Amino acid sequence: MKKRYLIPGILVLVIGIVLIFLSSIVKNYVNKNGEELVGRKVSISDLHFDYLNVAVTVSDLVVYEKNAVDSFLSVRELEVDFSPWKLFRKEYSFSKISVVDPLISVEQYHEGYNFTDLIPEADTTVAAESTSDELVRFSLYNISLTNGEIRLYDQPVENRIAVTNLNFDLPLIAWDNKQSNVGAEFSLGDQGLVQVKALVDNEAATYEIDINTKDIQINPLGNYMRDFVDVQSINALLTSDIKINGSMDDLMNIEVTGSGQLNDISVIDAQGETVLAIPEARTRIKNINLKTFSFDFSSFEIDEPELLITRSKETTNMERLFAPYLASDTTQSVQVTVEKGDEVTTSYAIDTLIVNKGKLRFVDNTLNRKCQVDLTDLDVNLQNLSDNSTNIPIAFSSNINKSGYIKGTTKLNLTDMYDFLLEAKLTNLDLVSFSPYSEYYIASPFTQGWFNYDIMVKMGGGKLNNENDIHVGELEFGKKTSDKPYMKVPIRLGLYVMKDANDNIDINMPVTGSTDDPKFKLGKIIWGAFLNVLSKAALSPFKAMSGLVGTDPEKLEYLQLAYVQDSLEEKQIETLQSLSKIMHRKPELLVSFIQRTNEQLEKEKLAVKLAKTKFMAEGSEAEWPADDDQKFMRFLTNQLPGADTLGVEMACSKYIPVTDVDVAFGDLLNTRNTMIKNYFTEQGIPAENVHVSTADLENLPAEIRRPEFKVEVSLK
Repeated sequence: MKKRYLIPGILVLVIGIVLIFLSSIVKNYVNKNGEELVGRKVSISDLHFDYLNVAVTVSDLVVYEKNAVDSFLSVRELEVDFSPWKLFRKEYSFSKISVVDPLISVEQYHEGYNFTDLIPEADTTVAAESTSDELVRFSLYNISLTNGEIRLYDQPVENRIAVTNLNFDLPLIAWDNKQSNVGAEFSLGDQGLVQVKALVDNEAATYEIDINTKDIQINPLGNYMRDFVDVQSINALLTSDIKINGSMDDLMNIEVTGSGQLNDISVIDAQGETVLAIPEARTRIKNINLKTFSFDFSSFEIDEPELLITRSKETTNMERLFAPYLASDTTQSVQVTVEKGDEVTTSYAIDTLIVNKGKLRFVDNTLNRKCQVDLTDLDVNLQNLSDNSTNIPIAFSSNINKSGYIKGTTKLNLTDMYDFLLEAKLTNLDLVSFSPYSEYYIASPFTQGWFNYDIMVKMGGGKLNNENDIHVGELEFGKKTSDKPYMKVPIRLGLYVMKDANDNIDINMPVTGSTDDPKFKLGKIIWGAFLNVLSKAALSPFKAMSGLVGTDPEKLEYLQLAYVQDSLEEKQIETLQSLSKIMHRKPELLVSFIQRTNEQLEKEKLAVKLAKTKFMAEGSEAEWPADDDQKFMRFLTNQLPGADTLGVEMACSKYIPVTDVDVAFGDLLNTRNTMIKNYFTEQGIPAENVHVSTADLENLPAEIRRPEFKVEVSLK
C-alpha cells in the first residue's frame, strides 16, 4: 500500500521541486545561452512563474548590442498572463500583456541598422501549402506599455531623436470584436507631448485616429533637409489636432482633417544668420485625401514673420540657402507606376493666406557702403489660391524705412504669368535712406527728398499697359563724392533740372509693350523708360527748366551775336535774365557759356571796323559810314591804290596790318566773355556758378562757325 503511493508521491515531489526551481533554471539558461538563442547576449535579473494565474513575469531584461557591452533593448518588467481555459474553445487568449520601462536604442549607419543581424534571412524552402480553412481565434486583453523610451540615432546625418514617457493602452483586440480602441501617449524631445487615440471598426473595415501634439521640436528634421537647403538648423514647436480616417480595404483611401500650429520658428543658415523667424503660424486643414492627392486648406495665417535677405557681389543669402536644391539634377524624372485607370493628378487649394505684421529686411552689400531697407508691419491677404486659379486677389500694405508706406492690390493667374494686374501707391518714402544707391550710381548722396509713386500694371492678351505717376518733393543732393559713378547717364542733372518752382518733380510715364517678346522683362522695361525720361531731361535741360521762366527753351540754349558785337543788346539781355532767374532758383546749377565764331569772317569784319575808325579819326564825318559809302571808299583808295576793285572787306584786310587785326580779335573775344561774367555778377550770381570760355575756333565744324555763346548746364 505504501509502495503504491510512494512512486506518485516522489513524482509529485520532483515536479514540485522542478516547478519551484524552474524560474531559476530558465533564467540561468537564458543568461548563459542568450547569444545562441537570439544572436545577442541576453541577461535577466529575475524570472517568476505564477502557476496559479498562469502568468510569467520577467524583471530587468536586457538584450545587448553586438559588442556585448551596450544595451540594445531593456525592459524593467514584462508580465504576460495567459488564459488557458479558453483553449477548450480553440481560442488563444491573454488576459494581460504589460511592459514597464522599456528602452530601445535604434541606430542607423550607412551599411544598415544596429538590429540588422537580428532579422533572420529569408527561408528559401518552399512551405507546404495549407489546405485548412479553420479560423484562428485569438483575444488579447489589457495590452499596456508604461514609461517607454525609444532612442533613435541616424549616423549619416548626425541626428538624434528621443521618444520618452511612452505609454500605450489597448483594452482588447480579438478575432471577433467589432471595434477596438487604442490609446497611446509619449513625450518627444525635451518638452513635446503626443497623444494618440484610435478606433478601429472591424465590421466596416475602417479606422479613425485622433493625434494631438503639443510643443514637438521639429529641429531634428533640419538634418534631413540639408540635401535641399544649406542650413545650420531649422527650429519650431509643433502643436496639432489631427483626425485621420481611413479604410483597411483600401490603404490609400486616407483623409486628414484638423488644425496645426508652429511656434518659435527659426531658420538659421550655414553662416549662422537667422534668415527666417516666425513667432506663430497656424493652419486649418479642410481635407487632405491621399487617394486623390488633393490638399485642401481652409487657411494659413502667419504672425509677425521676419525675413532677412542679403545681397553680396557674388550672390544672395537665398541663393546660398537653396544651393543644394538648385545644384541637384532636376532633369531626372521620377517614374511612378500605377495601374491602368489609376492616373492621379495632384491638386491643392488654400481659401485664405494671411500674413500679419511681417518684417522684411533687405541688406545690399554690393554698393560702396551697406544699404539697409526695412519693410515693417507687412500685411498680406491672399484669397482662393489653387493649382488652377486664374484670378487670385492679393491685398498688401507695408511701412518702408519708417516713413514710407505702400498699399496695393494685385491679381494673379497661375496658368498664365502674363495675365496680371497690379495697382499700388507708395507715399512719403524718405530718399535719404537710399543715399548708398545714389552715391554708387551717380556719386552724389541724397540729403533730402520724398518719393511718391502710383503704379498700374496690366498685362493680358500679349499686351502690356503700364502707368507710372511719380512725384518727388524737395529733392536735394549733397556734395559730389569721390566715388566713380556706375551709370554714365547724368541722372543727377536730369532730376535737378526737372525740379519745378516748388522744388518738386512730377513725371507721368506711360509704358506699353508686348509680352510676346522673348526678351520681355517688366522691371527692365519700366526702369528703361524712367532712365530715358531722365536722359532726355539731362540732354535737353532747358526744355525741362523753361517752365520756371515761361520762355521758349530754344532761346536759352544759344545767345546769338552779331559780328564784331562787343556789348549786349535787348534780346540778349532778356535771355540772360531768364537764365539768371533759373540760376537763382537752382543754386547748384553750373551754367557754361562757350563762345564760338567764324574766325576768318570775324577778322574781316574787324578789319573793316578798324578801317572805318581811322576814317572817322582823319575826316570830319559825324556818322559812322556804311560799307558802300563813297567817301569811305575814296579814303581806302587813297590809302591802298586799287582798293575800289577789291571789295570793302578785302580792301580793309589789306589796309589794316594783320597784327592789328589779331590784337583786335583777341580783345573782342575777351570783351564778350567779360560782359557775360559782369552781367551775372551784377545779378548776384556767385562766380563759381558761371563758367565762360572760348571754343577751339580753329577746329570748329563749319556748321557751327557763327558768333554766339553756346549755353550748357551741369551741376557743381
